[in-house]
Amino acid sequence: MGEEQGARVAPAVRPAFIAALTLAQIGAFISFVPLLQILLPLKAAAIDPAHKAVFLGQIMFWGAVAAGAANLIAGAISDRTTSRLGRRRPWLLAGAVGTMLAYLLIHRATGLWMLMAGVVFFQVVFNFLFAALLALVVDRVPERQRGIVSALLGLGYPLGNVCGAALVGGLVTGEAQRFMALAFVVLVTVVPFALVLKDTPITPAQRPQGGLAVFSPRFWIDPRKNPDFAFAWGGRFLVQVGFSLVQSYMLYYLLDVVHYPSLFPGARAEQGLAILTAIAAVSNVLFSLIGGLLSDHVGRRKPFVLVGAAIMATATASFALAPSWPALMIAYGFHGLGVGLYYAVDIALVTQVLPSALDAGKDLGIVNLSNTVPQIMAPVLAVGLLGYLHADFRLLFLLAATVCIIGALMVLPIRGVR
Repeated sequence: MGEEQGARVAPAVRPAFIAALTLAQIGAFISFVPLLQILLPLKAAAIDPAHKAVFLGQIMFWGAVAAGAANLIAGAISDRTTSRLGRRRPWLLAGAVGTMLAYLLIHRATGLWMLMAGVVFFQVVFNFLFAALLALVVDRVPERQRGIVSALLGLGYPLGNVCGAALVGGLVTGEAQRFMALAFVVLVTVVPFALVLKDTPITPAQRPQGGLAVFSPRFWIDPRKNPDFAFAWGGRFLVQVGFSLVQSYMLYYLLDVVHYPSLFPGARAEQGLAILTAIAAVSNVLFSLIGGLLSDHVGRRKPFVLVGAAIMATATASFALAPSWPALMIAYGFHGLGVGLYYAVDIALVTQVLPSALDAGKDLGIVNLSNTVPQIMAPVLAVGLLGYLHADFRLLFLLAATVCIIGALMVLPIRGVR
């Protein structure tokens, strides 16, 4: 990343800041993972049981479109914010309040268009929050600490996932109570962090040059001039496509392929998903920390990213090839291992190939398109396979495994990071 473009080398961050940032990250993941993985599939099934997979695909598609655009704009806006509260803090607070309001809109939805509107609003406000949160890594954390900080932030997904799944899949059963529980998590993790954050304001003269026009040349990163960034983005994009397919349709896979409620009479499919999530979380957390520490120690990122994505692909393929509950539990544990290893180090790798530290929020918004565009692609692929080609979920997971492998190989040409 170009420190010569005006950004100073950040001093080492203290454990208290890392802990608070990690807690806020976990809270952010709890606020959206169970929503997308459990509550929205259940809501779609309640509104239209016969066409729930296609119905969910449409909602996820437009939600992901909104998420991609919002995160891209949000990062650039926070880079240029000259508020007395700082660059990132106003958007952390506004995003938290908006996220809690979005839960109410989604809960009240009774049809496709109402539900879609609530999801689109959620994705916009949440991504203003998330863009500001991620930009703090570049603002505050020096490269020598990014492996361990990246690993700790990588805990956001597994811990957010298992806590969210336990919360809305087991401990809390009423729909309204589930949304209230998610809102409470946002209130106690993200809001306090934003209030105590030392976010130094910038002056108008310190703002990055260029406007906010999404289609202006300056808003985009030229892959010919920044090939490392392009390869990192492309690999992350493909791995995320495979990951999104698994996360979006695992609940229906448990229902329609594994037949979890029939295997365990009286049990709900979301309880089975909570069990899988807990299994994956153990291996995810363990190998995320190991990967982050080893990556900092040896000064290498690419091998960890490559191996993590390969393990994800192997586990995903096994979902399709051995669709039984015992095999699924084992495979999901390995899937969590791969996810933990991959995402723990991939965040560190990506921040080291950003073209500019001054435009970090905007550039990370472009990075985040590798998360949100796959959320657009995944439902399109699912609707095409499940709706038009009448394929089953096993073929969908084989496709997910294939794109994960291709994504893993795309880190090999990166030269600026070992």
